[in-house]
Amino acid sequence: MTTATMTADKLEIGRVIQQTFEVLGRNFVTFLVLAVILTGIPTVIVGLIQMQANETDSATIWAWFVTTGLISGVAGLVLQGALTYGAIHYLNDRRVNVTESITIGLRSFLPLFAVGLLYGLAVALGSLLLLVPGIMIAVAWCVAVPVLIAERKPVMDTFGRSAELTRGSRWRIFGLFLIYILAYLVISAIIGALAGAWLLVGGDSDLAAGPGQIAVNFVTNVVSSLIGATGGAVLYTELRRVREGATPNALAAIFD
Repeated sequence: MTTATMTADKLEIGRVIQQTFEVLGRNFVTFLVLAVILTGIPTVIVGLIQMQANETDSATIWAWFVTTGLISGVAGLVLQGALTYGAIHYLNDRRVNVTESITIGLRSFLPLFAVGLLYGLAVALGSLLLLVPGIMIAVAWCVAVPVLIAERKPVMDTFGRSAELTRGSRWRIFGLFLIYILAYLVISAIIGALAGAWLLVGGDSDLAAGPGQIAVNFVTNVVSSLIGATGGAVLYTELRRVREGATPNALAAIFD
C-alpha cells in the first residue's frame, strides 16, 4: 500500500463498533466464559468483601478497599489481555480457545499490571491538573494493552507505540469513548431499574441493597468488560490497518 493511500484512510467509528459486535457474536460463549471467570466472579468476591467490611472499623475498610481494587484491576487487565488475543485470532479466522486466551493473559500478568498502573496514574494526574490533559492521555494511550499483548514490547515502549497508532485518529477515538460511556450508563440504568423493581416487588429491601446490588454489578461489569476489552482489541487492529496497512493475518502471525 502506498503512503498516499495509507494517509487517505481514516478510522471509521461504525466499522469499529460493527467488528466489535461481530467478534463478540461469533465468540459469545468463549468470551462470556472468560468475562465471567475474570470479571464476574471477582465482582461477586469484591461485593461480599465490601459487605463484610461495612461491619468493621475504618482502618479495616480502607484495607479491604485496596484489596478489592487490586482484585478487580488485575482481573480486568488479564481479561483484556485474553480477549485481545482471542479477538485477533478470530479476525484471522482462527479458533478462539478459553485456555489459550487465559494463558496469554496470565503469562503477561506483570507487564499488564505495570501498564495498567502507569496508565491509571497518568490519567489521574492529568485529570487533577486539568480534565483535558487526562482525556488526552487516556485517548493517546488507549491501545497500550493490545500493543503489549500483540507486539510484546517492553512496558515503557507500549505507551509511545500507542501514541503513534492513535495519532491522527484521536477525535474519533474520543467519540468512541463517549459512545461507550453513554452505552454503559444506559445499560447500567436499565439493569439496575429492572433488578431493583423485581426485588422491591418482593418486599425485601435488604436483598435489594446487598446481594441484589452484587447481582446488578455482576451483570453490568460482565457486559461492559466484554464490550470494552473486545472493542479495544478491534480498535488496535483497525489503527494498524489505517496507519500501516496491516492485515489481521499479519497481526496474528505475531503469535506464531
